[in-house]
Parts: sequence; C-alpha cells; structure tokens
Amino acid sequence: MPDRGGATRGGTSQADPASAGAHLLARAVPRPLLAGVLALGLAASLTEGVGLMLLVPVLGLVGAGGNALPGSAPGRLAALWRHLGGALPGDIAGLLGLFVLVVALRAALVQGRILAEQALRLAVTNNLRRDLFGALLHADWLWLAGARQGRLLGVVLGTIDRLGAGLQHLQSLFAALVTLAIMLIAAPLIDPLPAAALGLGGLLVLAIHVALRRSARRDGDRVNRGYEDYYGFYAERLAMLRQIKSFGAERREADRAGVVAAALRRAQLGFSRGLGLGNFVLQAGTAAVLGLAVWLAVTRWHSSPVTLLPLIAISARAVPLLSVVQSGLQNLAHDRPALAELGACQLEALHYAESESASESAGVPLPPARRELRLEAVSLYHAGREQAALDRLTLTLAAGSMVHLAGESGAGKSTLADVLAGLVSPTSGRLLIDGMAIGPVQRRGWRQRVAYVQQEPVLLHASIRDNLRWAAPGASDEQVEQALRAAAAQFVFALPDGLDTVVGERGASLSGGERQRIALARGLLREPDLLILDEVTSALDAANEAAVAGR
Repeated sequence: MPDRGGATRGGTSQADPASAGAHLLARAVPRPLLAGVLALGLAASLTEGVGLMLLVPVLGLVGAGGNALPGSAPGRLAALWRHLGGALPGDIAGLLGLFVLVVALRAALVQGRILAEQALRLAVTNNLRRDLFGALLHADWLWLAGARQGRLLGVVLGTIDRLGAGLQHLQSLFAALVTLAIMLIAAPLIDPLPAAALGLGGLLVLAIHVALRRSARRDGDRVNRGYEDYYGFYAERLAMLRQIKSFGAERREADRAGVVAAALRRAQLGFSRGLGLGNFVLQAGTAAVLGLAVWLAVTRWHSSPVTLLPLIAISARAVPLLSVVQSGLQNLAHDRPALAELGACQLEALHYAESESASESAGVPLPPARRELRLEAVSLYHAGREQAALDRLTLTLAAGSMVHLAGESGAGKSTLADVLAGLVSPTSGRLLIDGMAIGPVQRRGWRQRVAYVQQEPVLLHASIRDNLRWAAPGASDEQVEQALRAAAAQFVFALPDGLDTVVGERGASLSGGERQRIALARGLLREPDLLILDEVTSALDAANEAAVAGR
C-alpha cells in the first residue's frame, strides 16, 4: 500500500505534544518584556519586605520609650538597623514618612508589573496564534480537508486564550513566590523561633494540596474536551443555519446546544469545586498554624510584641499569597492539557506540511502553460481508506480547451480537481505542464497560475472591489470591471455603492447566484492558465448560466 502520510519536518511527529507546546510557548515569549515583568515583580516584592520590616522600629518608637529597636529584639535585625542608622530617621514622623514612601513605591511597581504582564500575555497569545495559523496555512491540503474544523477553531481561539490565562496564572504565581521568599528572609531577622514555627506549619499546609493538583489535572482534561466539543458544535451549526431552519430542527439543535454547554459547565464547576476546597484547606490550615505559633511565642518563647506584631502582619499577608500559590499551581495543572493540545495540533500541521522547498518556490512563477496539461498514471489515496480516490488515471488537457467532468458523487471529481490545481500531490504518478513534472517543489508555483472557483463561494466581509483584489492585489479598477463583465456580474454596477458595496459576512447581503458570479470574477481576475469551476453556475438562472457559459 502506498504511503499516505504527509511530509515530516525534522522528526517533529515523534515529539511529545506537551513538550512541543512548551517549546512553542517559550518561543512566543518576548525576552525583553519577560525580563521587565520579572524585574518589576522582584522590585515590588523587595519593597513589600522592607515595608514590613520597617514596622519593627516604628513599633519600637511607639511602645518602647523612644528606642528605635528594643533591646529584646533579635540581634540580626538590630545589627541591620544599627548599620543603617545614619540613613534611617530617628523619630516617629520620619519613620512613618519613610514607611509611606516605601508603600507608595511598591504600589507604583505593582501597577507597572500588572501592565507589563498584560502586555506580555497579549504578545504571547498573538505570537502563538500567528505561528499556529502559519503552520495550518502551509499544511498539506489533504490533511486540512480531513481535519475536524471545530477542533482547529477551538485550538486557534479557545486553547490559545486558555494558555494566555495560564500565563497570567504563572505570572501571579511567580510574584507570590518571590514575595513569600522575601518574607521568609525577613521573618527570621525579626524573630527566628516564631518565624520557624510559621514556616514549618506553612509547608505542612502546602503539602496537603498535592492531591488536589492531581484532581485538577484530570478536571483540566475534561474541560479541554468540553471546549473542543463546544467550539466544534457551534462551528458546525452556524455553518448550517439554513439547513436547520429548512428542516425545522431549531428546537432540537437548541436542546443539543444546551447539552453541550451543560457538559462543559459540569467540567468547569468540577474544577472550581476543587479550587474552592484547596482554598478552604489553605486558609483554615494557615489560620491554625498562625494561632499555634502565636501561642508558642507568647507562652513558651516570651517574644516581644514589637517583633510579634510584624510577624503576625507577615503571616496575614502570607495567607492570600499561599492561596495564590495554591490556586496558581492548580490552574497550571488545569491549563496543562491546553498546552498539550496546542503542541499536538502544531505537530500534526508540521507533520503534514508541504516541503520547505515548496514554500521557498512560492515566489518563483512557472512559465505559462502553452501546450497541454497531462496526468500520467496518477493514483491518490485518502488517509484511512483502502480504496483509491484516483487509480492510475491518465488524462491530457489541451491548452485553450474546455472540459466538462461528470460522474456520480464520490467518483473522485473533486480529488482530480485538487490534483490539477496543485493542491495535493498524487500518491503515485505525475502531473506535467508542457512536459515539465510538477512535484512538491513546483506545486505552489503552479498554484499561482490556477484559479479554483468552488460551488459554495466564500466572500470576505469587505467591499466587492476588495473581494476581487484579494485574488489579484495589483489589479486596476478597469481590470476588476472587465472581470465582472466576463462573469456576467454587471449587476454590481447598478448597486448604490457599486464596487464599494460591502457584501456582509460570507456575502450574506447577496443572493447565491450573485455570490457565485463575484467568485467567478475573482477567479478570472487572476488571468489563470487553468480555471476550475466546481458547479459554479448551480445557483444561476438559465439566462445568466448561458451568459457565463458563452464567455
């Protein structure tokens, strides 16, 4: 059996999807912007730690008879303040002013970090979407035609947006971890024994959420499948609204939409329940740890209130930070399937990519076809099918001739058109233009000389002029008008806005026949060597069909 797979680049098809997705994500991150986010996050955390440590001399001045640091305070922090004695104010007003300045500086740094994180997230999602879309554009048509469009839409839109949210979770996790690290450094300087008790208790509470992370990963898989079904359902149904209404299936499809949405909602609520349970365990556990540490500090270690109060403030600040860490880790576990899905889609697109040499040849036009177009013993197999779509077909088309191809559905007419247009390479046999074989290297160059007008024309939400020039960007208005006349589309000139008429999404403001004639004019505007018409007059009345056929 002939090989039916697409070309593979560098063995990428063997890579792990999650690793491939991680590589794509790393490549999409702008390094300077990332460095700025990290620097702002570190600076904000440092200023928060300094502000909390400033509480010690402030409390000392308030409650210890004017001493900037009570003698009962730990030696390390006392030594630090003595070292900074010349730089620190010696009165309460000066210390409070310095404290306010540090807090204001931290607020400015946090705001800058938030803006930088948003810019980073937008840049990464745009880069991921651009790279994936580029890979899809360069994939082999056989794979694209057989791929589930809802899945591709879900990855390009939903999955990449989820990864953007995952990047936001990662940024919040980094900021929380850095701030916690600064506090872990500051707390022992203030009072080591209560700080050690708080640290050990916090580690114990964090260890409890490991099982919740495993559950979140399973919930993430379910949410990922739910999103794929959700996007796939709406992509299919929105494309067949006419059929739904004509078959009276509105209620049935609305009920089906509810079922799909309910499945996604159940998966999302399952994840949210796990997240809520983790937050409850974290907050209740840290409150118990804080109570125990304070009790030990007062009854066993006889800590000073001047040092104990800042430690309580650190603990109170640490609880929401630990919650951010817990939810961040759980969200990352939830987002991991999205990373794998992106990697899998990219790997498939690269596995079925047209060869690099074919991409490079796109800008090298082939000489015009002057004599004939010939197929020699062409066979083609679709993936997953044992029977050939084309089986050792030999055909010669003379230049300037018109050929009508008829046959029952499934006979291979569309496949033959795809081979002639250079959209796919045959599994075996050759396509020749004036005796020159069109292989993978020349295929895209040949496509520049072909116009393919399909039965269901797709128009852009733009003006008629822009729709036609999409196929030939350098065409003049005179050439556009000539193409419209050749396609029996003179109705355009009678429209109030003429060529500037906006046709609506997918040409919704035009009739089926009008869309077909504009699509035909778009193909003629390319002045192609080969014009393929796939039942392009099916929506035309008899007069217009005769006019088109006569031209």
